[in-house]
Amino acid sequence: MKDDRGDLDLTKQIDNLKQQLDGYKALLDLQKNQLWELRKSSSELEKTKNLLQGYQNVIHDLSNKLRLKDS
Repeated sequence: MKDDRGDLDLTKQIDNLKQQLDGYKALLDLQKNQLWELRKSSSELEKTKNLLQGYQNVIHDLSNKLRLKDS
């Protein structure tokens, strides 16, 4: 169906603005989801760092005990 309304027609402008608004809403939802995934990944990374630091402390403590035992 051909749209013969001119660019100055208010209903056409309203329709265009509604379409833009829908696009912005979709983009906002996408960005919210990406931000949530980024936060989850950041949290997992922090957990992994803490676990690694704990393992390093245990290895360091065991190494010191072993050195003291050998002395």
